[in-house]
Amino acid sequence: MNIVAEMVAGWLGEEAIDSLPNYFRALKDACEVFPPPYGEKYYGDIYRGVAGYGEWLASSLVVNAAGEGDGSTRLWELASFTPDKYISDQIKQHSIDEARHARWYLVILDLTFPGAADKTFRSQLETLSPGYTLTSPPATDTSSAFAHAITIDDLIQMNIAEIRTCVHHLLQRPILLVHCSPSRHKKLIRLLDSLLSDEIKHIGYTARLIEDLSAKDFGIFVDALMKERLNDFNEITLADLDNKVFEVT
Repeated sequence: MNIVAEMVAGWLGEEAIDSLPNYFRALKDACEVFPPPYGEKYYGDIYRGVAGYGEWLASSLVVNAAGEGDGSTRLWELASFTPDKYISDQIKQHSIDEARHARWYLVILDLTFPGAADKTFRSQLETLSPGYTLTSPPATDTSSAFAHAITIDDLIQMNIAEIRTCVHHLLQRPILLVHCSPSRHKKLIRLLDSLLSDEIKHIGYTARLIEDLSAKDFGIFVDALMKERLNDFNEITLADLDNKVFEVT
């Protein structure tokens, strides 16, 4: 089995493997045909090489915060235009999580590189999070590219993105601890643990929704689409790698 599929199985656990047979079959098959670059040793080596530079790592935390904030807005729009309340509520919670993550990445920046952002810039960075809560009003802009009910294609792309995010977390964690003062490790580790837990939760709920749709005679379609989207995502990832970009979303 491909290492990335093995990692997902480990994150979600034996119970999930048994209850999500269609999802895991599609994921395993896709990873065998199109192995994700973030499962390869060279990928981690390149990350560790650039992350050794504090300035690059600090900038990457800002990029991560921006990515989480943007992802949160897109998810909020999808949730707002998805009529199925059961699905919509899960996407809404995902959006709230990512809005919170955008703020957390800035806290990680402060912990690891205190004073890296002056007060004015740090205040501007706070706007990267849309700040959604359960009481926030739904999105109403029908001109948005994400103003539509969520599709299985959206779910597969979200699932693949969350898997890569988890790998990036695992690569990022030890480097952050090297750069961060030991006196702040406890708080940093607590934040990193919470981030990883949320991302695994996001892989799990999207996997369950994919499984539900697969059980409704979409099995062959899901298998093919998983391969297509993983291949697309691999190409994007390799292009990002050329530019030394390691986004979390």
